[in-house]
Amino acid sequence: MKGTSIKMLMLLLIVASTHGVTAQKPDIKFGKVSKEELNMTVYPADSSAHAVILSDLGETEFRYDVSGNKGWQTIFTRHVRIKVLDKEGVSAGDFKLRLYHDGTSSREKLDDLDGITFNLENGKTEKSKLERRNVTEVDEDKNHVAYTFALPNVREGSVIDLRYTIKSDYLMNLQRWHFQRNIPVAWSEYNVGIPEYFVYKHTLTGYIPLAVNEMEEKRGNMTFTSRSGTPDPRSSQHRVLESSTVEYKIKWYKLAMQNVPAFIEESYLTTPDNYQSIYSFELASVKTDEHNFKDYTTTWEKINKMLLDHDDFGKALKRTGFMDDELQSCLAGASDDKTKALLITALIAKKIKWNGKSALTADDTKKAWRDGQGTAAEINLALVAALRESGLQAWPVALSTRSNGILNPVHPNITDFNYVVALAVTGTDSLLLDATEPCLTPGMLPVRCLNDKGRLIAEPDGKWIDLSPKTPSRHSASYQLTITPEGNIEGTCQHNYEGYDAFSIRDDIKSAASLEAYYTDRAKQVNNLTCESFSYSGLDTLLGPYKETLKIKITDAVDLESELVLLSPLQYEATTTNPFKLKERSYPVEFPYPINETLMFNWTLPEGYVVESLPKPGIVTLPGNSARFTYNVVQNGNTIMVVSMIALNQTLFLPEEYEFIKTFFNQIITRQGEQIVIRKS
Repeated sequence: MKGTSIKMLMLLLIVASTHGVTAQKPDIKFGKVSKEELNMTVYPADSSAHAVILSDLGETEFRYDVSGNKGWQTIFTRHVRIKVLDKEGVSAGDFKLRLYHDGTSSREKLDDLDGITFNLENGKTEKSKLERRNVTEVDEDKNHVAYTFALPNVREGSVIDLRYTIKSDYLMNLQRWHFQRNIPVAWSEYNVGIPEYFVYKHTLTGYIPLAVNEMEEKRGNMTFTSRSGTPDPRSSQHRVLESSTVEYKIKWYKLAMQNVPAFIEESYLTTPDNYQSIYSFELASVKTDEHNFKDYTTTWEKINKMLLDHDDFGKALKRTGFMDDELQSCLAGASDDKTKALLITALIAKKIKWNGKSALTADDTKKAWRDGQGTAAEINLALVAALRESGLQAWPVALSTRSNGILNPVHPNITDFNYVVALAVTGTDSLLLDATEPCLTPGMLPVRCLNDKGRLIAEPDGKWIDLSPKTPSRHSASYQLTITPEGNIEGTCQHNYEGYDAFSIRDDIKSAASLEAYYTDRAKQVNNLTCESFSYSGLDTLLGPYKETLKIKITDAVDLESELVLLSPLQYEATTTNPFKLKERSYPVEFPYPINETLMFNWTLPEGYVVESLPKPGIVTLPGNSARFTYNVVQNGNTIMVVSMIALNQTLFLPEEYEFIKTFFNQIITRQGEQIVIRKS
């Protein structure tokens, strides 16, 4: 796997000098569209686009609340105009806005939400306005509220106008700006005015340079009003109103991109946010005068202490009394630390079912235990606490899930974490544990957690923990098949699953109504296939592989009436679709774990038939042995042996290696798709 330093160089493009001084902002006013926009049928820069953002304008300014006691606030406004070019682009009218709150009266507030859909009807422009009652508000978690809505009457040819304002008391991170979206963007501009009291770090991710990167210094002011004097109840005189004005400098940043291509998401990608062109600001310091300076530049050491002191993180690790009785019962007879760790993980997984929510901090581990369900933080912090209570060395490991984005070791930020797992030391081994998934082999993490590195939180200081899987996920299969005179295929197959392949099988079986139902439903995924009997081992023994032996039958599989009979060597096990379809890919391919697959088919031909032709053997190896495919077909009398071996040894392929991995899969599909041809002797 490529080093983190290479990955971060690709992820982080620090803002450079102004590029493309000829770029110009389009003259667009909310609620007023042109006939040219309404009649537009194709976007010249991308004729395949289903929709295009004609203009996306954002602005963040600071205001001081002189009447209330909130101090500085940020006001973020956005106006976006979108052209829908065909029916597939209609979803461009669906929106989701995610706002933050800290659980108190302070919260980000959505204001001035206006949306209009414009359509041409018999040469006339018709407007359909968004009604606020059609906006759905949902609490996503304890810190976020999501507003979802769809603009009315969006169809092929529509022009969409949307604007809104978000007021926020939180100055740590200003609103990020997405220059790149899943549809092309003709013009995207973000203006940010930062008073001289605040210093922010600027970061641009992605691969596209700014067309405009300017800073202009302006002046701002705020006026304070107060009353002076002591009122005399016997006098008609009142307190005197006094005003004072404070002037300050503002740095206004103008950032823009033009003709931004759509970000097309393919398979094997952690999250688009890692690679889309996004501009973000992180508060570094505040200085209101010579004597008042506060450094907000955080470090991993500060984050470590912050979490250890947090009521819902570090202090939650000391709450174990509610588990004592069941802990003692489940550990009865446990002779070593590894056995203890496995039993405790199984107990927590059984007692607290995961509710599907990621979290870094736990609301209430005791309540989660009592109710039988909880967040990932409530489950895994309870796991760490239980491990410690039982005498084991254990620590929480904070991380960011794959969908949340990679952690940036250069810019420490506690808000980048959204998940926590456990690490336990058992003898000479260290086990990463996650009790949200009962079918996981101890030492493995859910795929959602395989995101480079996590941060172990411990006294006196934490450290980085590699989250990469240590061994490949393996699947091997051995088929013994016979073609009957009726044209059916009958025989047995033995499967051996290890690692994440074993987890997937066990998890699917646990979710099924029964083993019989699982194997019946699995057989239905292949036309005319029936599973006549099955046997298995390793369903509940998580430390070993899952093995199964199936007796199968595929009816009407081979047309023996033809002069030449075609036979698919690997049947339904063959790879038929390439997950990589783009001509070029500007972001890496990220497999969650190494993959190893071995397929062996032994065919017995029907009596009276001989081989006309066999697929050719072949070997495909990528540079550095990052991936290897071996294919061989051998005849021995009336039997044919087919062996296919695929090994993906590397999990990260850089954009310049995209053509290699795309071609690799094409070679697999081509080779495995070649037919065995037999005929009557």
